[in-house]
Amino acid sequence: EMNKRGGSGGPPCQLVSHTVPLNRKKAKSWTRCILEVVKCEPIDVDVNNRYGYNPNENGTVQHYQSTIRLVTGRKHQVRTMLSSLGCPIVRDTLYEPIAGMTLDLLFGGGEGAMIMDMAIEQCRVPQEPIGLQAHAILFGGIRARAGTPWWGDGSGAGTGTGTGDVEGASN
Repeated sequence: EMNKRGGSGGPPCQLVSHTVPLNRKKAKSWTRCILEVVKCEPIDVDVNNRYGYNPNENGTVQHYQSTIRLVTGRKHQVRTMLSSLGCPIVRDTLYEPIAGMTLDLLFGGGEGAMIMDMAIEQCRVPQEPIGLQAHAILFGGIRARAGTPWWGDGSGAGTGTGTGDVEGASN
């Protein structure tokens, strides 16, 4: 069976992108972000992780580990893009409060703008490690691969697919 990349085998990929603002002035400074979701699987977060994250703090929440490839854009856009889709990175207190919200709420005015304003007031720079790590980096011809992420259970399940991939745990 052929997947979306034209190859056989493996899961099909999913490309995610946001549209460029209609305002020409804003569009000039806009860097389009396109992400490739290479893999997304449900995971159990180790309750004994070394950072004290309680995976069931907000009730029973399913967590997912995703391997993301940044096709275009800036690295911080991975966090914003996933949050806007309603899949915030674990412990990302900067973007989690606005998870699932888009600028349409703000531009629509009225109650939507008020909801967005209240959510933005909750945004804070994370004080604890968030559920995001680079899978591997290539620098000066040397490739370094990351170990099991802090939210992992030590089974080695946290492996990406190539240089530049980013792994994240979301809820």
